[in-house]
Amino acid sequence: MTSAPVLKRGTAVSGADHVETSALVGPPADPFRVPPSGRPLRRWVDRTTAALRRAFPALAAYAAVRGLGVLLVFGWGWGHGIAPVTRLGTLWDAAWYARIVDHGYAVSDGLTGAHGIPFSPRAFFPLYPGVSRLVSEVTGLGTAGALVLTAWTASLAAAWGIFAIAHRLWGRRVGLVAVILWGVLPLAAVESMGYSESLFTALCAWSLYAVLRTRWLTAGLLCLMAGLTRPSATALIAAVTVAAALELRRVRAWRWRPLAAALLAPLGWLGYIGYVSLAERSLGAYFRIQAAWDTGIDGGWSTLRWYGHEFTHLFAGHEAQRHAFGRLPIAITGLVYLALLVACLRQRGPQRQPVVLLVFGAGMLAIDFVNSSPLPPIARFLLPAFPLLFPAAQWLAGRLAGRTAAAWWPLAAAAVGSACYGVALTFHGGAPS
Repeated sequence: MTSAPVLKRGTAVSGADHVETSALVGPPADPFRVPPSGRPLRRWVDRTTAALRRAFPALAAYAAVRGLGVLLVFGWGWGHGIAPVTRLGTLWDAAWYARIVDHGYAVSDGLTGAHGIPFSPRAFFPLYPGVSRLVSEVTGLGTAGALVLTAWTASLAAAWGIFAIAHRLWGRRVGLVAVILWGVLPLAAVESMGYSESLFTALCAWSLYAVLRTRWLTAGLLCLMAGLTRPSATALIAAVTVAAALELRRVRAWRWRPLAAALLAPLGWLGYIGYVSLAERSLGAYFRIQAAWDTGIDGGWSTLRWYGHEFTHLFAGHEAQRHAFGRLPIAITGLVYLALLVACLRQRGPQRQPVVLLVFGAGMLAIDFVNSSPLPPIARFLLPAFPLLFPAAQWLAGRLAGRTAAAWWPLAAAAVGSACYGVALTFHGGAPS
């Protein structure tokens, strides 16, 4: 007589035998798991080395697709007498980060924005320029070079985190495809600019991965750091808090670590908002400063109006059509992400995303679509919303299984298109919205 197989928590099964083991995650067995050794530092080194070896093909693929974009930018810049690193490290918002690296928050540009409100560097959160300043002091690089190097390093860390999540939930092929998709997005050039999106994405990815591993203190601390990086960290704060609440409800017992994670999560964001309030001597100072860029929240009305405006311009005169087609990739990106959110919510069984990823992805999309910026939806704000790419990665990974190298040509074509669009953004477009 044979006994029924024992299903351990976190073991991946399929078909009729699928058992949902947790509201948060059901990870597959890890063939690269390192047996425990005697010393904590040695165990950490061994685990990290094994994880890096596992992720190396995905990181190499990401470096290849983004490297193509960077090479085109450098080639175009050198060919037209423009220093590429200086351009990447001082373009639009990057110039504000450069000013913060060089002068802190004391120096503005002296200009006045919407509603007669002066532009202020305090609109930009401090972690990314702070890390870049440290990189500049350690390496001797100039400000622009330090901003770009920080962004490049952070983008690799973000790609690793995205792979780690997808590999844990659905396997290595899905992780590989997810990382490539993140690297070939229309606005992927921003991942290589002096912008904070790459660092923010890295912190979000590893915080979410820590939640999936039930490493609650790590998740809370990384969320705290994300809150010092971008205002949209509110989506990650919500995800970590919901995950902690679900964990406490699941175990129905006192656990201090999930509670600590929920308490740590908002401290970075609240701390910076509080600092700006004290520095400006006004409780709502940060939001007043943001209004200089004519940004705020209007429930999505600006987004709907913008889409209507762009749609009508596609059928207007030649000049209007030219501008509308230039913004078409941004418009399509927003709609595709909306469709991907629906796909995430419709998934069932082993393909379904854990709640923590759904909350984060939906939160990032909601933040973007309710934004009242003059050019919503801002596709750049959706770069950190990588969980929304997972349904597409799962579908593509299934189509690529067991096929020849020719099956990868669509992703290669997307990489070339993204690289070319990145050149246009860097040298010919407006701010990468």
